[in-house]
Amino acid sequence: MKKTFLFLMMMLSAVWCYAGSYGILVNGTTYFAGEPAGEFEGFQQYLAHVQVAGGDRLQLYDVEYEAAWAVDLNTYSVAGFTRNGDHYEASVTGCYDFYIKLKYGEDELYIGNGSNCGEGEDKQDIYKGAVPHQCEAVMMQAFYNESYSATAPGVSEYGDTKWTTLTAQASELGYYFDYLWLPPSAYGDGAGYHPKQYSNQNSNWGTRAELETLISALHNAGAKVVADIVINHCANKSTWCDFYQMDFGEYGVFQPDETYICSNDEVNLNPEAGDCYGAATGSTDDGDNWDGARDWSHDNVYVQEMFIAYLQWMRNVMHYDGFRYDKGDGFNNWHHWNYNKHAKPEIAFMECYSGTDEIQNRINGAQGDLMGLDFDLKWHVFNSFAGWDYSRGRGDCIMSRGDGKHSVTFIESHDWFLRPDNDNEFGGRGNSMTPALKARLMQANAFLLSMPGVPCVFYPHWAKYKEDLKPMILARKWAGVHSESEVKDEYSTATGYQATVVGKDGWLILCLGDKTGQTFQGFTLAASNYSTMEGHNESFEIWVNSSKERPIPMGVENPASDFSLKERGEKFLKDGKLYIRCGKQVYDAFGKSVK
Repeated sequence: MKKTFLFLMMMLSAVWCYAGSYGILVNGTTYFAGEPAGEFEGFQQYLAHVQVAGGDRLQLYDVEYEAAWAVDLNTYSVAGFTRNGDHYEASVTGCYDFYIKLKYGEDELYIGNGSNCGEGEDKQDIYKGAVPHQCEAVMMQAFYNESYSATAPGVSEYGDTKWTTLTAQASELGYYFDYLWLPPSAYGDGAGYHPKQYSNQNSNWGTRAELETLISALHNAGAKVVADIVINHCANKSTWCDFYQMDFGEYGVFQPDETYICSNDEVNLNPEAGDCYGAATGSTDDGDNWDGARDWSHDNVYVQEMFIAYLQWMRNVMHYDGFRYDKGDGFNNWHHWNYNKHAKPEIAFMECYSGTDEIQNRINGAQGDLMGLDFDLKWHVFNSFAGWDYSRGRGDCIMSRGDGKHSVTFIESHDWFLRPDNDNEFGGRGNSMTPALKARLMQANAFLLSMPGVPCVFYPHWAKYKEDLKPMILARKWAGVHSESEVKDEYSTATGYQATVVGKDGWLILCLGDKTGQTFQGFTLAASNYSTMEGHNESFEIWVNSSKERPIPMGVENPASDFSLKERGEKFLKDGKLYIRCGKQVYDAFGKSVK
């Protein structure tokens, strides 16, 4: 087994070679960022000011191995390059900036529009979009209703999710999750969904210093952090029309007033507004009105400048990686595109309670640069799996329509869980985490973690059932299931469902409900449950198979009953070099054993 492992490592070294330098090969001339590999963040490299003439051959280049190849091309301005066999050809002469993203099996090349070439702009000028391509990430919603409070429903059983509590779990969370969606961190009421001062990051969840420690700990553990952005509305300082100052340092200082408020906000319609009654002079709200706070007039150029500053500050000072937009139907979605363009989040998605048609229309309104929480999938799981009915398969949602690229899938969220005012919790109000519901909840999570889209696991599910969820997450990662994976629905009946999902590195087979007795030769049983209650078959199985040889010792030494990430090999960077840990042994990128 060890010899096989070393052989695979050596075979793959020409593909990885992360320890070396990379660049762009243009007609035999190499452009690269120096020795060693210049600006590296993970497996990323940036090259500025590369001069290209029309007809030039363009390829990625491995300086150490003198190897060149073509990969997926994602351009900020695509008109200048066309694919021609194993290379790209430039059709327009110009000076371009390149951003290389290296990942096993998924090398990508981004090209800047060249407009700032020669002006010394840094890599932030290349915006790769807020919708990741074939995203393999698994997300967690790392909070639930009022979980900052020791007296909130559920906290005695699942624990609070204050910044300090999550920091203590950062290593484990980063081990399994690629994105952690945090609650609103701005100073405001309650959980933060009525913010008062965006630039003040002291909230009921903890202090700004504690938040910065959490974000740093998650980054060190390999996870990215998503901010919950509430910019549809804002609570006031003391009256209906006064606001705190928003001080974003180098990004700007703003003092909102009544001109920032939509003219059809309650402040102009409700006499209880007192001296503020009729004061708002902003444009008419171009989205769904929220009557619990003042709605911002996003057509106002000063409002736009304030939120561009806020989001840039959140990215570059607070070091959030992505955004979840609250109340995404509250204003014209063009503004989401505009804010993303300036703040450049790695991922951005919105909340919109409406059906799939409206959500997709709103995504289109954001020029496609926005994902949506897939609410119709949540309702499908609520109405089907919670009642042991699999006849509707994947239902009708963003993911099942073949647009998993724009889908953030989920089963439960803070909006329903243990809420005394909402009956839409999985299995009914207050029932989702009862022992009788566990088997159905695990089936729902098995479905979530096997399907396209970016799956978002709910914190209480993890807190109580993490040992059940871990093998599901690892099975997904092993097969390389991603947001745009193809799904082959094999059967869907009232008592059972089966599908094969095509990943980047293999296949995943999901079986729910009645077992067919089918065996899957060559596949590994990664996660399963065989529980029967009340006459219903509550079993599920997740089988995986790898289509690629990878440096992972599998087989008799690692039976399916002990399926874990360590068997896959844990990749990590140290001193700019890639290493892989398999069990207690560590190897370098060329298969050599190291201490």
